[in-house]
Amino acid sequence: MRWFLAIGLVLWLQGCSQEEGSHKRLDGKKLAEQKCAQCHNLEMPPKTSDTELAPPLYTVTVHLKDWMKVSNPSELRGKFTDFVKSYVIAPDRSKSYCNKESLETYGVMPSQKGKVTEDELEAIAHYAFDTYDQMKMLEILQERAKIEALPPAQQVLATKDCKLCHIATGGKIAPTFAQIGKKYAKEGTAPIKEAIMHGSKGKWPKYTMPMRPYTDLTPAQLEGIANYILTCECKKNTDKK
Repeated sequence: MRWFLAIGLVLWLQGCSQEEGSHKRLDGKKLAEQKCAQCHNLEMPPKTSDTELAPPLYTVTVHLKDWMKVSNPSELRGKFTDFVKSYVIAPDRSKSYCNKESLETYGVMPSQKGKVTEDELEAIAHYAFDTYDQMKMLEILQERAKIEALPPAQQVLATKDCKLCHIATGGKIAPTFAQIGKKYAKEGTAPIKEAIMHGSKGKWPKYTMPMRPYTDLTPAQLEGIANYILTCECKKNTDKK
């Protein structure tokens, strides 16, 4: 009898453990992209627009953390998660922590019942709670300010993966910046900028890996990195190292 009860207890505990930890096996970030991004901007820092359907997820998360009252800070995560699970399935103005102006602007969100499970909401809530944080935002803004203070070419090198192929491997998987600069010394920056903007393939017989396009550079960054390559400043910098 004791043996039977012991097995039953083990199976029951395993079932509870699996149930309680099921959200941990879910990807909260991916779920947020699938379930929330249609209405909420997910970026950090958040982007806003006049046509947005709901406030950015960063704004929602940070405001909830600020407005929720708990006796112990360790309770905040659980309260936040419980609220998300309850509100998203059954939204109601009386439950909302939003101020009057926000409710008038966005209205009460439509119920997502049947579109997202409780486990999925728990995973999303944990992801949002851990990701959207005022101190993390401050660090991002400080790092962005440092990068924006750099010359345009250094901005590109700090934020893109140029060094991975053109510097770190010493010409093993892609031509070095010095080689590129030498090849196009007479043509100027035009072919270099073309390759950066639209990608490049087959221009260097020794290398078979195509270069992907970089379409998000500003004109100043594009001109800056092309000049950097053309004048072989990169070679001087790498030689010092």
